[in-house]
Amino acid sequence: MFRIILGCVLTLGATMSAAAQDHSAHAQHQPQGAHSQHAEHSEHEGHAAHHQHHHTDKLVLAETGAAVENPFHPVRLLLSSEESMGEVTIYEFILPPQSPGSPPHTHSQEDEYFYVLEGTLDILSDGSVKRISDGDFAALKRGNAHMFWNGSDTETQLLMITTGASFEQFLQSVSPRLAEEKPTSPEAAGAVIGQLAAEHGIEISMDMMPAAAAPYYAPPEPE
Repeated sequence: MFRIILGCVLTLGATMSAAAQDHSAHAQHQPQGAHSQHAEHSEHEGHAAHHQHHHTDKLVLAETGAAVENPFHPVRLLLSSEESMGEVTIYEFILPPQSPGSPPHTHSQEDEYFYVLEGTLDILSDGSVKRISDGDFAALKRGNAHMFWNGSDTETQLLMITTGASFEQFLQSVSPRLAEEKPTSPEAAGAVIGQLAAEHGIEISMDMMPAAAAPYYAPPEPE
């Protein structure tokens, strides 16, 4: 069976090669104008193929997809900015019970959108603390300080969408930067992350931490 398949492949290859040679010979006898039209048509097909490649459908099944290594919480990449032609990045976030999400921060280059799939999510928005739950949606826009965490006793699962590609680049860079810098304390790690965030237009403002969220961001007690 393998020889039959291989023979078919070789025969097909030879046929295609001969056809290509005939096409090349025919092209050599075409007038210059025809060559120009053919080149323009080929260029157009190339652009169309490139455009189609980035607009192919994508199906991500439950518990599949690319895990994003980070020191915060489990993150699964569902759609990259490259796959959306630079428009959005879509993640699944899972926050364990009584756990931090992000510190207070302000974006200058992207908007963030949260849709809660399961559990509850505490957010800082417009200077006040709010709790949203299953089926709720929050649009946290650039230029406005916000944060999120899970202050409940159950796990929270949500979709997180950011516009553009800058935040995706930031999140992908956190673990490599920490591995490179090798901070020796939580404070030092926070400084590394703060510097990296600033490089991507994200300003962290710990002075805006609400009292309700502070216990989840306190450094661990020394052993």
